[in-house]
Amino acid sequence: MATVIAIDLSVSMIRDIKIKDTKESFTLLQLATHGVNVLLDYLAIHSKLEFVAVVTFSSTCDVLCSFTRDYDLIKAKITQLEFRTNTCYPPVIQTINYLVHSEWSNSVTCQVIMITDGNCYEGLRKPDMTPFLFPGKLIVVPLDQVSSLYKNNYDSNKLPNGLGYISSPELPLTPSSVAKAFEKIAKETYVPYSAMLRCGHLKSDVHLIPPPMSYTKAADFEIMTCCISSELNIIGFLESSKVECPATLSRHLVLPQRILDESLETNEASAKTPSFCVLLHGALKVENMTAVCQLSSNWYGLLVSWADNKKKSNLMLIILEPGTNAIPWLGDIRNLTLSPTELCKSDVDETQPTKTPDKRSYNQSQLVWIKEAGLQADIQKILRQARKMPDKIPSFYKELNRIRKAAIAYSFNDLLTSIADLLDIECSNLPGGTHPDCALQLSHAAMELRKPLAMDPKLTITPIITKYAQHDLM
Repeated sequence: MATVIAIDLSVSMIRDIKIKDTKESFTLLQLATHGVNVLLDYLAIHSKLEFVAVVTFSSTCDVLCSFTRDYDLIKAKITQLEFRTNTCYPPVIQTINYLVHSEWSNSVTCQVIMITDGNCYEGLRKPDMTPFLFPGKLIVVPLDQVSSLYKNNYDSNKLPNGLGYISSPELPLTPSSVAKAFEKIAKETYVPYSAMLRCGHLKSDVHLIPPPMSYTKAADFEIMTCCISSELNIIGFLESSKVECPATLSRHLVLPQRILDESLETNEASAKTPSFCVLLHGALKVENMTAVCQLSSNWYGLLVSWADNKKKSNLMLIILEPGTNAIPWLGDIRNLTLSPTELCKSDVDETQPTKTPDKRSYNQSQLVWIKEAGLQADIQKILRQARKMPDKIPSFYKELNRIRKAAIAYSFNDLLTSIADLLDIECSNLPGGTHPDCALQLSHAAMELRKPLAMDPKLTITPIITKYAQHDLM
């Protein structure tokens, strides 16, 4: 759902190309603009949800237009381009990496289409070229009459380090040949992923946007590659509160397929046919449920109703990490069902997941902060014990060390400084009749949290010994 178009503005792009048997001539930049317009026209019809950004480069790289779906705005801006100096490719990769990371994240798939001169055959193979930090590929369109001179020096149009490939338009260069090259790129790149969504006897043909990619993971002795099947089978439903927010690989909109037929009667009939995709979306939204679907062998995903605002919502597929334990707090996904012996009992109201015969100990000191309310409750517990010192000095330091070690484990380093600031505020707001040991312990704890040694998980913050009444502290 994201595309970056990089346009070369070096001096070589001002070169005139004369059209054979006509008096017309075009610069390479004009041909590049024409190709971009063809690409945007294709997206406006076949991929309206695609976000497009445009960067221009020569010796430096600038962002002409950030990610937007307003294709007319992009067309207006690329008509006002001006030529600059020589071509330099490394700043383009760096700028695109920063742009994608700031707008989306490094986990979002993004396509990059670069329009430049024939020097790309050599310039993009230099050792200082770094790969993209996000999944995607680079498609380079060289606009030069003599591009074959560079091309003959290399065996393939593929770029090194898996960066992408070079797609050259047919020679001689004309507006029609450039348009064909961009139409070919659009048809090969922006292909919707079609799948069958099935739940029992109910089924629906759907599109997944953006198309899901295969997942590759390096194991101890092998490289595991997983591909999503063309059939998405719903195996059950869960309350949304039980799923919470598991680790995900990607998210995709699930849209029902439209039947494109020239017959008016066929289109009217398909419009009146109930869609299981629409039914599922409405049911999940009203009941606040989540559908668990199987993507392939030992690979699962979640179908949820996702809303970007209060008025509009969409059916979304959340792809989990491959494996049957993708949601750790639910256990093995294959066990989320009632056993045949349980179905024979009269009392089948037992909540999911079903209990296993294994006896597990839940007396653990680890803190899990899935939501803000959990973290807020733990901090408030410290503050409540701080107000009851010196009687609660042992409990105060015990909870303080538990939260500190959990923050270190989660790399939540800023939390220690924030707790120290809260303790200072609490110390300054103590009432006049408070025991003096309370203010001393709060100041001591705040000072210890700010020390570099506080980041050592083996360290335990202990109370300060004062001249006041001694307590059995530890």
